[in-house]
Amino acid sequence: MPNWFESWFDTEYYHSLYNKRDENEAEAFILALMDLLSVPKGSHIADIACGKGRHSRVLARMEMHVSGYDLSENSIAYATSLAGAKEQYQVHDMRMPYAEANLDAAMNIFTSFGYFEHEEEDAACIANIFNMLRPGGWFIQDYLQASAVLPSLPQQGSEQREDIQFLIRKYIKGTHIHKDITVMDAGQEMKFQELVKVYSVEQLRVLHEAAGFQVKHIFGDYLLNPLVENQSPRIILVSQKPIR
Repeated sequence: MPNWFESWFDTEYYHSLYNKRDENEAEAFILALMDLLSVPKGSHIADIACGKGRHSRVLARMEMHVSGYDLSENSIAYATSLAGAKEQYQVHDMRMPYAEANLDAAMNIFTSFGYFEHEEEDAACIANIFNMLRPGGWFIQDYLQASAVLPSLPQQGSEQREDIQFLIRKYIKGTHIHKDITVMDAGQEMKFQELVKVYSVEQLRVLHEAAGFQVKHIFGDYLLNPLVENQSPRIILVSQKPIR
């Protein structure tokens, strides 16, 4: 399923399955990052793979100007319907260059990366973000720490969302963690799949540095605690475009 993300992310089933994400934790995480980096009000920030814009709206409430990008037309339409004066949203494939330039920061959070078959595609995503930032601009990338997850694979289970049942099987195959998702809704059975590449912190660092970034901070969770390899749930890289 090389283009699985084009269909799955554009369904309401995707948003229904992940609707239990902790909104307060997400907001606290963004607030902590903006404080750490001393990003002033009025800065222009890109939210890469923004989904329905929940994190973009947090940034807008902080009086930032936000450009949200996502491949899902339905998600962008929803985000646009709620957008305030400081938000703008656009359908965009992160493998393609951005028209905007000289932004102050970009965020790519909650493992909204590593979907593609070839590492060159991931490298292009990082390079495109580098090119859209001003010198001195920040890039924050939040990714799962696969080494903390792999010992528990394979695994399977189910989740219920009102009348919809999700049967989920996770396993490792090649360079990706696979998640097979069977949706049972009103007697209908539909199958979807997610893939996310297994990246170590050093592999992500190499991608950032190859694009031209300097990695300034590495954290292991949303409280910005230090990364503990094989234990911390997240890999959070904070990189900066050099000031020429």
